[in-house]
Amino acid sequence: MNDVLSRTDIAAVISAFYREAITDPQIGYLFSGLDLEAHLPIMYDFWENVLFRSGAYKGGMMYKHLVLNAQNPLKAEHFERWLELFAKAIDAHFAGENAERMKTFARSVASTMQARILGNPMFPLAGR
Repeated sequence: MNDVLSRTDIAAVISAFYREAITDPQIGYLFSGLDLEAHLPIMYDFWENVLFRSGAYKGGMMYKHLVLNAQNPLKAEHFERWLELFAKAIDAHFAGENAERMKTFARSVASTMQARILGNPMFPLAGR
């Protein structure tokens, strides 16, 4: 199995993840109303920047998830399921250093978001 080496590879992972996530019984409803056609290129930019330092992603991730949380309160189990599905999408298509970097970074992002959104006092942006 090859490693994640290009934006095309990133698109394969992200598309596979969203195909499963939007129909998932536990977290699928969180994606209700999401314009995937507009959202997917943003996610490709994000991961391309993470892996290859492309500079393509221009931020705003935390604010968007705080808004999502205000509409549909997020719980620890949502983050756990997101990570499970994300790792599954990576592992189904790729193996290698970049694939592992994606999973490691996803765990870091989920941990930070969860702490901020669920109110860890070390992260003052928490929506309480």
